[in-house]
Amino acid sequence: MPKDAEAGRLTGKDAVLGVLRSHRVLGSLAGHDLEHLLAFSQLRHFRRRAQLFVTGHPGASVYAVLSGYVKLSRANSTGREIVLELAGPGSLFGELAVINGWPRSADAVALSDCRALAIDGRHYMDALRRNPEAMLATIRHLSERLTATTSQMEDALFLPAPARVARALIRLAAQHSQPTGDGLQIDIAISQRELGDITGLARESINKQLAVWRDERIIRLDGQHVTLTNAAALQQVANRVGDAAAAA
Repeated sequence: MPKDAEAGRLTGKDAVLGVLRSHRVLGSLAGHDLEHLLAFSQLRHFRRRAQLFVTGHPGASVYAVLSGYVKLSRANSTGREIVLELAGPGSLFGELAVINGWPRSADAVALSDCRALAIDGRHYMDALRRNPEAMLATIRHLSERLTATTSQMEDALFLPAPARVARALIRLAAQHSQPTGDGLQIDIAISQRELGDITGLARESINKQLAVWRDERIIRLDGQHVTLTNAAALQQVANRVGDAAAAA
């Protein structure tokens, strides 16, 4: 996947097609079908905190992120936000509502200034019908997303706070990061409240845990950016719980 800085310079048709071809679903489409989808798509720009769509809206488009990051979340019965996914450059989302004809089941909010391609849902479905390999890739993609969401919910229900935060940071670094001189910097500028929404913890608990790891030089904090300076130590925090559960 292209880095955010590179994706931010996308201007031409060939450059956009290059990003779409890198996605395993869209890249499975025949070339003429992919170009047809692009002809029925809108390039949209979103400022940080702008809403792409909200829960209950009709699912008329599939979104492909070209640059920046989008948070997919929904609120529980008490109004607490639960983060389901963070979509970065090269990510595709919104297809479940299009495939099933359902209203949106989550809110989509830009975590940063971003650019996304809104692909017409009817033409997207027509392309999938003509390309069985892309349909299978869609099933695999949705299955993996369900597995990741289930794992995240299990962590929030059964793990102690340090393990939850450690696993969340490791997942973010695996998906959205770049190496620096002293570690692995997570690309997304994420607030302590948003990290709390991912882990099911209060902002105060997140603040306390990050401060401990900062002092132990396991992470470095630069505003809302986190760098894993000792990823092995962070992995040990996450693995300790798993090992104890296996022994039990």
